[in-house]
Amino acid sequence: MADRTKPRLVLTCTPGAGHVNPITTIAKALILDGYQITAVSASGYRHRFEDVGCDYVPIQGYGDYVDEDRETKWPERAAMSPGPEQFAWTVEQSFVRVIPDQLVAVQRAISKTREENPGRPVVLLNESAFLGSLPLLKGARGVKPDGIIGIGINPISLTSVDTAPFGMGLPPPTSPEETVQYAMMLQGLKAIFLKAQYTFNDIIRELGGEPDGDGFFPDAPYVWPNRFLQMCPASMMYPRSDAPASVGFAGGMPKLPRTDKPDSLSGKFPWWNEFADNSSGQDVIFICQGTVRMDYSDLVIPAIQALKDRPNTLVIASLGQHGATLDPTISIPRNTRVADYIPFDDILPHASVFVSNGGYGGVRASLAHGTPLVVAGDSEDKPEMCAIIEWAGVAVNLRTGRPSSEALQAGVDQVLSDPKFTERANRIKADMDASDPIGAITENIKQVLEARS
Repeated sequence: MADRTKPRLVLTCTPGAGHVNPITTIAKALILDGYQITAVSASGYRHRFEDVGCDYVPIQGYGDYVDEDRETKWPERAAMSPGPEQFAWTVEQSFVRVIPDQLVAVQRAISKTREENPGRPVVLLNESAFLGSLPLLKGARGVKPDGIIGIGINPISLTSVDTAPFGMGLPPPTSPEETVQYAMMLQGLKAIFLKAQYTFNDIIRELGGEPDGDGFFPDAPYVWPNRFLQMCPASMMYPRSDAPASVGFAGGMPKLPRTDKPDSLSGKFPWWNEFADNSSGQDVIFICQGTVRMDYSDLVIPAIQALKDRPNTLVIASLGQHGATLDPTISIPRNTRVADYIPFDDILPHASVFVSNGGYGGVRASLAHGTPLVVAGDSEDKPEMCAIIEWAGVAVNLRTGRPSSEALQAGVDQVLSDPKFTERANRIKADMDASDPIGAITENIKQVLEARS
């Protein structure tokens, strides 16, 4: 039941299943804790937020899109090779140029919330990839909340002397020479992002604000808000000694009570009970390449082929979307079960290894269950996430988005033959188990409001 002594929350979310899934989990947990929330995202995700109890204000105009719109909305991207240039172009189109439409929706949500709750403070929880709230922190026209807290559900991209430039997929520097080399690479990365940077600065000014003079705009979601909370433990990210004190860690994602029936998966998949029991002690390899790249020849199919003859092995492949199927001409090995969609929290407790494209949400879920990984990702922020978990010792990084069956087989064998991968994954799991994510958010809300009084 809503607690009307608590501040009202506005919660933003970048369009896309990889953002909506974790943000709706956070929203539901906050609502169960007594908060009232008005969510802001694309119109196509309204039902996802209303289903967990949020009020909703949709983004309209250019910024209103869903995953399925990306190829038709930005067809140029398909012709670009994966890498920093493609990443910079994608960021400009789908994260920077949408800022005005996002800001309109955010301000509508703030106004609506204030009108319905006069006298109650309004705090904005801003998802890290949602740039549309940031102009409010630099003097943009219009209504503003009483505080803004960033919520991180992607790998931290904050520049640091302790890391390589984000997106390169490189480990932290190990010598003064590498630190200098990385600093030079950062200047090169800023040059690649220069057009996006100019666009970002121009939009901030058009909205009545003034951007940081020499600030790199991907840092803004971390350093501009009153506070920033990354929804994982510090052990799952590179350390940054020069990060501002306002940047912290919530320790993990909130755990929600189950609402479905225990037998729902066994009813959908006839093989589920036998798999979950696993009385023969087979190695269980879970394969999923996420919710964005749906060309299963990238990872799912070569992984199935790589493991078809591995002894004492059961392979479970999830296609990442409800109703998805493989081409019927593809032969499914006897040791393999294919599902359209399986929630990570249902499958990962049973998995020995997770073969993934390195998406942040899947990695976080895997480590929440102490499951090590074999990762192969080359787009968006995936090369960075793959490098981070390789550095953390919980994954074999194949350093490509289209691995060969031979590389996949060797990666799985390496993880299963070396217990250190599972041991390190379990250490991160222990950090998550000891955390109180909603408590961390609540405490930061309290501190932000106290600082204003």
